[in-house]
Amino acid sequence: GTAAASIMGGATNLSCSLVADVLLAFGQLPRSYEVLDIMTRILDTSVQSGSISDSAIAQIQGCLRTIFRPSQSEQSQSKQPPSKDRPEGTKIKLSLKPVKAATSMFPDLPADDSEYERKILQRVVKKAINSMKENDPQSLFLNPVSDAIAPGYSKIIATPMCIRTIEEKMMNSTYKNIDEYKGDTILMFSNCCKYNVGPAGQWFRNEAERQKKIWREEIFSEAKSKLKAEMTKRKNALKRKPKAPPPLAFGGKTEKSAGAAATTTGTRTKEVKDDAAINNLTAHHVKPLPPWKYKRRKTEVEIPSLQCLASMLLADPFVMRVLVDKIQKILRVDVLKSKRLPSGHPVLPSMFQLLNIARISTQLCARKGKKCYIPDAGIRDVLDGEEFNPAYESTRNCLPLFSKLLLDAELDRRMVVGGDLHDAALQDILARPEVQINEWVGTSSLYDLRAVVEGAFVNLLQPGNTNEVAVQNQSPRFVAALDNLSGGNMLNERPFFMSLTHALLRYKSKLAQSTRDLVTTCMIKWLKMGYSVLPETAMCSPLHECFMHLLNEWSSLGNVVLPRDLFLSLGEEAVAASSGEKVGQKSNTFANTWASNDDSFLPVKEQYTRMLSSTPDARVLQWKQKIGIDEPIPSSPVTDEMQVDS
Repeated sequence: GTAAASIMGGATNLSCSLVADVLLAFGQLPRSYEVLDIMTRILDTSVQSGSISDSAIAQIQGCLRTIFRPSQSEQSQSKQPPSKDRPEGTKIKLSLKPVKAATSMFPDLPADDSEYERKILQRVVKKAINSMKENDPQSLFLNPVSDAIAPGYSKIIATPMCIRTIEEKMMNSTYKNIDEYKGDTILMFSNCCKYNVGPAGQWFRNEAERQKKIWREEIFSEAKSKLKAEMTKRKNALKRKPKAPPPLAFGGKTEKSAGAAATTTGTRTKEVKDDAAINNLTAHHVKPLPPWKYKRRKTEVEIPSLQCLASMLLADPFVMRVLVDKIQKILRVDVLKSKRLPSGHPVLPSMFQLLNIARISTQLCARKGKKCYIPDAGIRDVLDGEEFNPAYESTRNCLPLFSKLLLDAELDRRMVVGGDLHDAALQDILARPEVQINEWVGTSSLYDLRAVVEGAFVNLLQPGNTNEVAVQNQSPRFVAALDNLSGGNMLNERPFFMSLTHALLRYKSKLAQSTRDLVTTCMIKWLKMGYSVLPETAMCSPLHECFMHLLNEWSSLGNVVLPRDLFLSLGEEAVAASSGEKVGQKSNTFANTWASNDDSFLPVKEQYTRMLSSTPDARVLQWKQKIGIDEPIPSSPVTDEMQVDS
């Protein structure tokens, strides 16, 4: 790990610790990965200062141009669509050379058959597991089955098995041969048929037989053939004279001659010069990257994709925060005051493009670097017949709606008591703008704009940015926009809710009760809106956890902010909203999840436990009975100990 630390600086220079862990786990990396060091330092400097300059945006774009630039072989493989910018008569050269078969999945391993077999078995089983997941669209076999989900399951099934367990055994190299993997898979399907008996289980048995047939005839057959082919290739390679392992090159291409080595050296020298030039970029060089995509024809390699890591850095919550703050500042200071179009600003399209690159980080990781692309900045007009362009919708069509949202919020502040337009509002000279819901319909795919609206809502609720009266009119505007931008599902917006909690806690004991009630009503509404997911998903969601965490923090400030009776009542409402029940009714789903000690529910349970730990035993018993939790109340010493821990 020291080699990687010398390149990246480890977790010291990385605000995204996940990327640091990934890099440190892979040891020595190609020299081309050093451009990530430049990008990381730029982002860290911006995060530490709390703002990002135009020069930093230009330098980040310079890093991305180097990172997403394909090798010469990849450029010949990429399919470039017809472009208006290409001069007429320009010929496009197409390579008709046949694709050479891959030599081996692990050409640089030592001549140790046991180690080689373990690695190749792990790779083959991993691919088979991914195919099993695709063949299971309802995720019936994905996770372990508990008694809370399937009553009496542990009494009927002696050896439970699921895809997650198989995947863990694969990652831990538990399987010594492919037959052991075969036995666990057959056991998984057999358990399903054994438990789901009778007419009620007919559908589950049919689904198990369907997936089992596809697995036996396609997935396992292919895995077994692949393993046999690789082992045969290994034996043939050992008969020949061993060669030195080829060094890694950017793009996965290996040098096979002195000429190729010289070419690679020249390429690396050019990359170093390009990296040095990145630091000289200024605000005048800010320009959106051209939309572009390409595919790689290569086998999987045991190295993280450079493009995936770059997009993961941009997706870091701290980086997203400074990017969103930058967009809001541009809109408030430059766009609104100068009355100009948002898409005409020299920096805004580039900012939204960075947000969209962060958005596709999960897609790039899922494709393992085999397909890379840079999303459009949203400046180019969408022609008839072209597919939906989220960047264009955000920058050209919906960003003016956000500007109007900010103007309406500012007008609300000025029209309340104490504002300079209050008298005009009383005399009906100036009408208060209505909350427009239909304007935001159809915006659920605009991830970048949702992040901006979330940041603006958090900024609005910061102390000093609004008042108790104005926020009653301002908040419904932002909530209506977020309802549509999220598609009615705000359950997993953890960074937003943590930032919202931080902003509200800055009021301390001076928080207005009307603002408190406004926020709690809104968050409970979002818990109820998770109708498209299972109740278990809503109960274990970050929204549920953050809501109870906020209530606990308010309760710690005293009864002035959140009285104990209201605290317990809001807890009941949260249980009912997340489980899909009415307030006052017992929730069997919540009670079963509480008793199951599911790992995904533990963070939420900890917040409820914290709430009950400072409540008298009689009230705790009464509250649990309302919810439907059948659990003994701990003795007083234990209760005191829980209070200290919380």
